[in-house]
Amino acid sequence: MTTQQPAWVLSRKAYGDNGLLVEFFTADWGRCGAVVKGAHRKKRGGSFATLLQPFQPLLVSLIGKGELKHLRQAEAPSAGALLKGESLMSGLYLNELLSRVLPRFDVMPLVFVEYSRAIERLHSAPPDAALRRFELVLLSEMGYRINLLTDEHGESIRPLVHYRFEVERGFCVSDDRLLTPQPNVMTGEQIHRTTRWLEEGAQLPEADAAALKQITRVALSRLTAGRRLHIRELVRDLRSHQRRSV
Repeated sequence: MTTQQPAWVLSRKAYGDNGLLVEFFTADWGRCGAVVKGAHRKKRGGSFATLLQPFQPLLVSLIGKGELKHLRQAEAPSAGALLKGESLMSGLYLNELLSRVLPRFDVMPLVFVEYSRAIERLHSAPPDAALRRFELVLLSEMGYRINLLTDEHGESIRPLVHYRFEVERGFCVSDDRLLTPQPNVMTGEQIHRTTRWLEEGAQLPEADAAALKQITRVALSRLTAGRRLHIRELVRDLRSHQRRSV
């Protein structure tokens, strides 16, 4: 009997006449690709093509000794998240990010759990908080943890000091005379609020969330080798089109 494992679909595309090539994020095998033969063939409970959708929690059985697996069985233990608008774009961003940075078959239980939570949060709340929390967990598990407690010299973060974030050094003391927000700069108080938000679920002010977004983007550039994600370009183009249409 083949063991089932929790999984999510990151992406899929046509394969042959009636099949699919699916990129899964699984609990036990990490990121892996699988061929789904006869995906559009009707069967009891519907076809695999109908079932294997992004943001649908799955239990899958994968077989094969090579890098490309074969799907033997799949079922949905619960209803999937119906994401729309910004939440949909955010979910697609998470999927592309994982497809880009996760090595195949590198098992990351904490990332899998946090991804599942992020999809749930995207379904019920504004996306920014869910994205930042997931990005921080992903960075930490990939070996690029952002230290929110001390600066580059190991000194405790001080509330009234401005800090500039650098990927290789972490938070560095910046010019306290800054009068306007600067890229990759947070005050010590903002960093403290971010820590409380992560630990206690406290509300993160909009300005703090915007500053944190800049910092996680810089940190993630190490994982993406500086290459822009396609979904970001799509979102930018859509927003530009919407502004022209108003």
